[in-house]
Amino acid sequence: MSLLNKMRKTKLTAQGAAVELLSRQGYSRIRLARKLRDKEYAEDEIEAALNYVEEYGWLNDYEYALNLIQSRLNRGYGAAYIRQYLRSKEIARNVIEAVFVENEWDWFVAIKKAFCKKFQCETYEDRLRQKYSAYLYRRGFDSELIRSFLAQTKENYS
Repeated sequence: MSLLNKMRKTKLTAQGAAVELLSRQGYSRIRLARKLRDKEYAEDEIEAALNYVEEYGWLNDYEYALNLIQSRLNRGYGAAYIRQYLRSKEIARNVIEAVFVENEWDWFVAIKKAFCKKFQCETYEDRLRQKYSAYLYRRGFDSELIRSFLAQTKENYS
């Protein structure tokens, strides 16, 4: 049996498993703890592993949320969608609110990106206003931002 196969059969410590999981993708503290529980580690081992990876900066819910917001913003999603997405990643509500409050997000750029991705940026048809609004609302933008964006867009192309 090769050394690699022996290593695979040896169960990692909770700390090693946490590092391995984080090396593949980001996790929130809650989700990482759940993953470790699924691997049947003891609660005290899980807590020690979480503290270890946090101490080294490999697990940070605030930074994780910032990265997720930025990636969704770049894809043209609004605040409501992003908040729900962060909750699905099991990031604590207080962290989500802190990230939204403490940072300046350019929602106008995001709504324009979403609009241009779906519809042609160079055109605006008043008869399609309801279709535009419904699409942008589904992308997570609030009605006030949608109204102001569509009003400006109409003004630019009229």
